[in-house]
Amino acid sequence: MLTFLYSMLVLSGLMLIVLVLLQAGKGAGAGLSIGGGMSQAMFGGSGGRGFFIKLTAVVAAVFMVLCMVLARVSSKGSQDYKGVMAGAAAPQAPAESPAAPVAADTLPGTAPAQPAKK
Repeated sequence: MLTFLYSMLVLSGLMLIVLVLLQAGKGAGAGLSIGGGMSQAMFGGSGGRGFFIKLTAVVAAVFMVLCMVLARVSSKGSQDYKGVMAGAAAPQAPAESPAAPVAADTLPGTAPAQPAKK
């Protein structure tokens, strides 16, 4: 069943791509994209523009419903999912931390601050 749904999703996606590419812009008629005069006789004076718009809407709706169904099916088994870090050990805190910050002059290898000369 899942294989059938995935194959229908791929098929409807490819159909959607082809239908969108077949449609011409608002200024041009869709008849030029599928064979000129033949489309005028087959689809009427509009050249199939309305037909392609409706067919694209139907295929897009089918694609959207298939996406939602597949998302729901795939999320059913994820009730027990705790995340990728669920089995990882927690980091350990440092053994001891300094009680007060250390002044820069008392660090080894540093020279005491010199007063500015005038």
